[in-house]
Amino acid sequence: MPDNLTEAEFLARVDAIRAQDQGLSPLVAGIVAALSQRIATDSRSFAKLFGIAHALVLREINQLVGPDAPIEITRREARTQRTHLKLTVKGEALCRSLP
Repeated sequence: MPDNLTEAEFLARVDAIRAQDQGLSPLVAGIVAALSQRIATDSRSFAKLFGIAHALVLREINQLVGPDAPIEITRREARTQRTHLKLTVKGEALCRSLP
């Protein structure tokens, strides 16, 4: 976690994102929050930082890909399965009103 963001502040951002889009899982909302703060911009970094199995993070990302998703896959590394992500217009809109 970056020095300028506490765990409680991060979790508050995740809750605020989920309040705006209740269809998002807590994990996806966490990925969106991490992307918005540039805490982690790829699946493996996110998984390692938060102590979550990389396979679980990949599954959430793969289920979410689509035209109305808050995140977009920009690149995949075949050997490691590391998936690089960025916020879509919807993802940016979800984060715009966050504290």
